Amino acid sequence: MKLQNGFFLIEKDLSEEGEKGYVLRLEPQHAIYRAHFPGNPITPGVCIIQMVAELLERMMERHLALKRVVNVKFQHVLSPVEHPTCRVVFRSIEVQEGLWKVKAVVTEAGIQFAQLSLVFEDVADDGTDPR
Repeated sequence: MKLQNGFFLIEKDLSEEGEKGYVLRLEPQHAIYRAHFPGNPITPGVCIIQMVAELLERMMERHLALKRVVNVKFQHVLSPVEHPTCRVVFRSIEVQEGLWKVKAVVTEAGIQFAQLSLVFEDVADDGTDPR
């Protein structure tokens, strides 16, 4: 399930500021937030990982599949009510032997919500492994 243009919207491409990443607007009325949690919405960790994956695909203009979660640290709760926007910044993107090794952070207003270290692989347009 894609989250862009429903769960979140891209407000700004940070490449204009010399960073690799995006400013996002979270949609607190989305069904996921109504379930997680009613009256006190917080962004599920799996949704943060999916947002990073979708943004990486957009930035690299290719279809990618999450292969491995190397490390994720959720440091603060990301509430769409308290923080309706956030920044996803890619600190490093390395390609080695067909694998995309990515380090990203989710921040806003001096608060770091998450640090992620993920590995992706290319996926052909038909969903199969291109190798």
